[in-house]
Amino acid sequence: MTSAERLVIVAARSEALLIDFVVVFVIRWGLKWLGWDYVYFQPVLDQVAPPLSFEDFRYTASALFWGTMFFSCGMPEVILAGVWLVYSVICLSAFGKTLGMRHSGVVLVDARGAKPSIGQIIVRQLLVPVSSIAWLGFIPAGFTAHAETFHDLVSRTYVTFAPKRSEVETEC
Repeated sequence: MTSAERLVIVAARSEALLIDFVVVFVIRWGLKWLGWDYVYFQPVLDQVAPPLSFEDFRYTASALFWGTMFFSCGMPEVILAGVWLVYSVICLSAFGKTLGMRHSGVVLVDARGAKPSIGQIIVRQLLVPVSSIAWLGFIPAGFTAHAETFHDLVSRTYVTFAPKRSEVETEC
């Protein structure tokens, strides 16, 4: 894989991740609409009122570290991770890609290039937060054959470009 190809796959993965975060937040808002208030998040600015004191900046630090908002239940990481895990495992096991990956034109495959098993998908998705710690788990993407991250290497999967419809139709 050339440097340009590696850069393009990393960019496509980043685009897919951003889209999937939007999907997860929409799912959370849908849960709120259904009456599951404990899943509802409060924007950081709801807790800050003028005049500002040093104490008010704890919310800003929390927002920068955990995302852009925190939950009223006090466990934002657990709830967000749970919604993300369920969404990603369902999409990856059923289709081999999430909605963001579909838009970006990438797909998750195993080491043989086939659809990964449900076990591989669960292991991969459970390790994504580990890879996200200071982005250290993404360093291997610059050096591995298929730009695999830590969670890809452990689960023996990788993200690659999905075949275009015209390529699939000509093969069948």
